[in-house]
Amino acid sequence: MSDHTTERPGSAEGQPSRLRAWAARHQVALFFVAAFAFSWTIYLLLALIRPAGFNRWTLVAAYGPSMAAMLIARLADPKRERSRPILQAAIFLLAFAAAAGLEWLDQKWWYHQISATLLISAAVLVLLAALVISGVLSSRRGIRLLLQGLARWRMNPAWYLIAFALWPVLVIAGNSLAGLLGLDVPVAPYRPTRIPIAILAVESFFWYLLFAGPLNEEAGWRGFAQTRLQHRFSPLVASIIVGALWGLWHVPVHLMGLYPGGAQGAIIRLFDIPLAVVFAWLFNRSRQSLLPVLILHAVINTSSLFLPRNYLTSSMLILVLAVVLVFVDKMWRRRPEEAQRP
Repeated sequence: MSDHTTERPGSAEGQPSRLRAWAARHQVALFFVAAFAFSWTIYLLLALIRPAGFNRWTLVAAYGPSMAAMLIARLADPKRERSRPILQAAIFLLAFAAAAGLEWLDQKWWYHQISATLLISAAVLVLLAALVISGVLSSRRGIRLLLQGLARWRMNPAWYLIAFALWPVLVIAGNSLAGLLGLDVPVAPYRPTRIPIAILAVESFFWYLLFAGPLNEEAGWRGFAQTRLQHRFSPLVASIIVGALWGLWHVPVHLMGLYPGGAQGAIIRLFDIPLAVVFAWLFNRSRQSLLPVLILHAVINTSSLFLPRNYLTSSMLILVLAVVLVFVDKMWRRRPEEAQRP
């Protein structure tokens, strides 16, 4: 039996329906609406119910951007192409098993209180992570093209080095500046002491990579929105749009007390705009590979456990870095057409 699907004119897989044609024309706006609807609806339900394993359920909500991107990409470009379903299924199962093992290890090392709802949320997280990873081989062209950046790993090693080192350098420089200015540097939060810190840091990095930000979001913010907005705007304008909505999307977690400072702490989200400029620069410079931005996002989130920072000085350094990158890379210019294809 052939794995190639023959399309018939007028069928669901053939000529695009009016809905699909409309979705293709407005896919960026639909993505933002779907991402906010997915995440904020779950956040609202969690705020009302407050189930056991509350923090882990918020991570399910955080998968809104990546899930929305896959949905809109599938709707806008549903064409089936040759696929390797056995290989895709194998990758899905391997990703599921690896993610499940990592989630189990994280719960064991960080002394999470096991409950039925926590286990269910963990299972959902593992499933979503496996869906995104295996989507690289999807038979649906829209999804496969969206996620092809996950498989684009051949690049100058310097981009990997930058992805790993940029944030720690910024934080250390910001803390040093805070010390010179007489500002406080927060103390690192609690962490298990029976596990060597190097092992714990590696485990935490991969856990954050899969479940707490990077894989949850980057297929959406950079893989979908940044790429498509650059068809119409410069990287600078596109990253400002993405950064503003990226920051707004995070506001509920401040209102629920999951991030520092509560509702007032949400003001820090303004710095997601210059941070989005940095992400866009790295994304474009690495030939629109998702791997460096996934790594940078994971390093930022993991550092919160091991490398405390002064938010004021580090945020100002992010702003300075973004301005430097804009001028050095001339990010106000439109990219060549061949570099904009998703």
